[in-house]
Amino acid sequence: MPTLINSFRYKLPKKAVKGDCPECGPKHRRTLSRYIDTQTGDPLPDTYGRCDRESNCGYHLSPYHKGTSGLSYHDEQKAVEGIGHIPKDWFRIAGKQKRNGIPRNGFIQCLMQMEGASSEQAEKVAAFIFDKPDRDASPVVEPPQVFCIPEDIYKASLGHYDRNQLARLLKLHLGQETANALLERFLIGTSSRWPGACVFWYIDEQNRKRGGQIKLFGDDFHTAKYKDHQGETRSKTSWVHSALAHRLRENNLPYPEWLTAYMDGQNAVEKSPCLFGLPQLKTAPVEKPIAIVEAPKTAILCSHYFPDFIWMAVGGKSYLNADRLAPLKGRKIALFPDLNAYYDLANEKGQVNKGWLSKAEELRAKGFSLTVSDFLEQRATDEDRAKGLDLADYLLRPIANTRPILTFPNGEKVFGEVLTFEPCETCPDDWLETRENGVSYPTLIPSIRRELYAYALGLLSDNLPLYQFSQS
Repeated sequence: MPTLINSFRYKLPKKAVKGDCPECGPKHRRTLSRYIDTQTGDPLPDTYGRCDRESNCGYHLSPYHKGTSGLSYHDEQKAVEGIGHIPKDWFRIAGKQKRNGIPRNGFIQCLMQMEGASSEQAEKVAAFIFDKPDRDASPVVEPPQVFCIPEDIYKASLGHYDRNQLARLLKLHLGQETANALLERFLIGTSSRWPGACVFWYIDEQNRKRGGQIKLFGDDFHTAKYKDHQGETRSKTSWVHSALAHRLRENNLPYPEWLTAYMDGQNAVEKSPCLFGLPQLKTAPVEKPIAIVEAPKTAILCSHYFPDFIWMAVGGKSYLNADRLAPLKGRKIALFPDLNAYYDLANEKGQVNKGWLSKAEELRAKGFSLTVSDFLEQRATDEDRAKGLDLADYLLRPIANTRPILTFPNGEKVFGEVLTFEPCETCPDDWLETRENGVSYPTLIPSIRRELYAYALGLLSDNLPLYQFSQS
């Protein structure tokens, strides 16, 4: 005896037939699993289906759901089939004529005269298309065209780290192996705009290269400066499209079509509309929390020191908003604002620029799960606040310049005071193992940035070891 579920004519097939969800909009494409007619194998009209984003959207329209008319799609089809087969093209014709402003009666006469439909068939088609209220009476708004950097330009920038100052600094501070891993994780490019310049690529959730920020760092890990023709101090920061346009102008060469469109002010192209570091979501566990900072450099450094987070950057204090954070909805997010971005600040004109603490409240109201770290606020000096320091500035501070540099086997160099302990029965096992391997006196250094690391993890610093074992 067949089960009830097997008797249903309209089903969601095991191999999903995908379409665009009516509720999700253009940001989330092909998330709708459509119902099919098991007798014909054809999908039902594209409003009938279930959205895969159940937690964030929840759209589900079943062909057995009864609408405002009291009839379901299933009911209407049964009524239609009682008067003979009706070709699907007739429904398409009806929809097109309705959109073109043809009245209901005009369509019925047209279908009977041109297609040979009976009056009952024409009436049924008209009732299904013309009498059914529009799901969304508002005008259809086409999503704006997205302008991107071509893939070949992006790929050509990757690597070349022998002439990349950021790569050199990461190697100097963290060692070659760690530096290479970070450069690969964050897809860092190299630019010829200035010797040693790097490229921070802003890549959205659809892998589109929305923009590439060019930046040259000095030996202090801060952005390099220069004097312009008017004697004004400028930072060596630019964008890939601007650098390319500059080079083409200097060589009296025409712009390619994509660059002309990208730089057209009427297109209102956003150069960094997404988070820096977003491609990490492809491989990161869903339960792993996200940490948001302002600058890409800070996100890169923090990824090494605090690997329990997925680190990303918004690119600017004012760029923290729901649109940029949309791909992170449903994940736990921790915000780490710079010292000048925590509280609301009023400018000289009395206009208030919202800090991340206020913005976090607005984002929570929109369904985001996030916290705001006050670690820097609790520890900053007046000088630190005046400089607007961020987390990277604290991480790059040596514990004490007068202490010796210790080098770990992986190449990492840290400042720390060496302490020696003679092994005894109360020593941890790994210390005793070193003695068996010929090391008489294990050396220890105080755990670097212990308090900062504990705070970021939400732990008490007492729960972390006082010392780290060193094999140097």
